[in-house]
Amino acid sequence: MDQFQNSDHSGMVGFLVGIIVLVFAGILFSLLADKRFRFSSSRITLEQQVAEGGHEVEAAKSRLENLRKTWRESYEPLASQNSAAQTAAASVKAGDARLAELREEKDSAAAAISAATLAFDAYSARYRVQVRTAAIGEKIPELQSRSGKVYKEVIIRKVAADGIEFRHEHGNSHLLPEDLDPSWHERFQWTRGELAKALDEEKARQERHNQLVDDRDDDEPPAKPATKPKANDDADDTKLQGAREELIQARTRYLTAQSEASRARSEANGFNRGKSVPGSLETWAQRAVRLEAASTKLRGQYMTARGKLAALAPRDSLLQQVEDQ
Repeated sequence: MDQFQNSDHSGMVGFLVGIIVLVFAGILFSLLADKRFRFSSSRITLEQQVAEGGHEVEAAKSRLENLRKTWRESYEPLASQNSAAQTAAASVKAGDARLAELREEKDSAAAAISAATLAFDAYSARYRVQVRTAAIGEKIPELQSRSGKVYKEVIIRKVAADGIEFRHEHGNSHLLPEDLDPSWHERFQWTRGELAKALDEEKARQERHNQLVDDRDDDEPPAKPATKPKANDDADDTKLQGAREELIQARTRYLTAQSEASRARSEANGFNRGKSVPGSLETWAQRAVRLEAASTKLRGQYMTARGKLAALAPRDSLLQQVEDQ
């Protein structure tokens, strides 16, 4: 009986011990499970935080790069602006000094060119006078103009700005520079400006002469009759005055036509070769031919007018004047 009671008591104790062990085991398992769960949750949270931190780092890197770019584009030039401004100011100052030097050099060169031009013009004027004077009296067996007309047994009487005057087997003639070959231009150094000036002076001389003739006719009293009746004397004066005026007008028309023909021929043989005259359908060559023909005709009228005046008054001053020009 005692043994049986001891056995029951031992079994109860063992059962209680087992229950306690199970309880502690359960508690331990719960603790371990809770710890593991917390560790797992902590790991997940940590990974999320790491990932979020990585995004923030990338965003920070991007902002940093943008800030660096802004600095390079905006602040670095401003930082070096002072140095650049000083360099630019120094460059401008050096440029101003160089500009002043160049202006001085330009003024000196202009003065030298002006002096050289004046010296050359003076030399050219002396040379023209010398060669033109030396040509007076020169004999040429045959002279052909650019229009094709031939003059024989030529003796040069005068070389001037408006060409040459010469005697030939049939009388006296005058040729403008444009009527002669380029070799004559090279020899006597004619220029268009010189020719235009000479023609203007010729026109002015004729106008002054006409005015003097008119004034003299107004001031001079009528001539007293000698052996001729007064009516015949007045008729002779009228005829003489008419012959003088006819000669002046004929010479003016002839020289004008000759100048225009020479200009047309020069244009036809120069830069306007084959081109039409502005405002006209004819070419420069056609105009030159037409004007040359008109000039030849007017020259005949001029020579006829000279012959009329010479028949009336061989010693008339107008004949001497046109002979010397």
